Amino acid sequence: MEYRKIPRGNDKVSTIGIGGTHLHEIAAAEMQRLIDYSLAQGINLIDMAFSYPEALDKLGAALKGQRDKVLYQMHLGLTFPKGQYLRTRKLAEVKEGFEAQLAKLGTDYADIGFIHYVDEAQDFEEVFSSGVFDYARKLKKAGTIRYLGFASHNVDICNRFIETGEIDLCMFSLNAAYDLDPVSNVPFEELDMSGQNQLAVSRERSKFYQECEKRGIGIQVMKPYGGGILLDRSTSPFARAMTICQCLQYALDRPAVLSCLLGVRSKADMADAIGFYSAGKEERDYSFIAGLQHKDMRGTCVYCNHCLPCPVNIDIGAVHKYLDLFLAGDHLAKEHYLSLSQRARDCAECGSCEKNCPFQVNIRGKMRQAIEVLED
Repeated sequence: MEYRKIPRGNDKVSTIGIGGTHLHEIAAAEMQRLIDYSLAQGINLIDMAFSYPEALDKLGAALKGQRDKVLYQMHLGLTFPKGQYLRTRKLAEVKEGFEAQLAKLGTDYADIGFIHYVDEAQDFEEVFSSGVFDYARKLKKAGTIRYLGFASHNVDICNRFIETGEIDLCMFSLNAAYDLDPVSNVPFEELDMSGQNQLAVSRERSKFYQECEKRGIGIQVMKPYGGGILLDRSTSPFARAMTICQCLQYALDRPAVLSCLLGVRSKADMADAIGFYSAGKEERDYSFIAGLQHKDMRGTCVYCNHCLPCPVNIDIGAVHKYLDLFLAGDHLAKEHYLSLSQRARDCAECGSCEKNCPFQVNIRGKMRQAIEVLED
């Protein structure tokens, strides 16, 4: 096992952690096998962002007597009224949800406390105006959470959080598909890959990673496999499957990254990921990305948002990302989609986005699919 130190503390986290997205699907016996195996392999990080509350009971039972072996990563603003996932900024509900997580897991503190999923400016403001951020501060001062962070998919929101000067960690969606932009439309930045690059790491994302490194803010990676999209040639935006080893190496090579949180469904899933540590350099090599030509990417969205601006202010990349994740089995993706201020149903089908898209994506068709699949 490999570990990386949390910059603003003395704790070290395993470079692979357990993500909570699919844990509700696991039977109690398999949960126990997964936890016992993972801890025996040296994994010491578990994220508690669940799609359904049943995962809390099963995880609490599996971890009984092993609290000292694991860093618990809990979320402020995640609740389950009537057994259904809800993201909330109502202070009373935030407190109730956090305290319920502690009770279910049989602990009186969280090692890491994340403000749960903030992607839009209005929501960012509400985190502060509602008293949620003050509550998080108080929890940290009291030692009820040891490190304070936030979870987001939006670089602009991430930058606003780190400007507060109070952030220790962030949870961010990071993989090659989310990072890469077509070179012809962005200032070229040299990658740590060889070859004549047709795709380069987004300048704004690259700067964010570097800023976190400079400020001593660790990044916990969510979606290193893109919800599984990158592992399947038929769904990969690169028209070529990446391996688990390539996905993990790519994420761990970014500045400030501490750990990759994996949406595992079984002990076998974790065993596949653990193979990363015994893999050779060639197995981890993802440099094929550097040689991808734009023509190889035709018709596939890499969420770069070069299709913008949208006349009705739809974040087109976000809509496509949540649609793809939902189709790949990520249940939370629908809730994230529904929280967008402008959604696919607001599309005027003007076609301006398609004229701007460097990969000739059928954006209006994807919008119609999102309405069919994601709208209630």
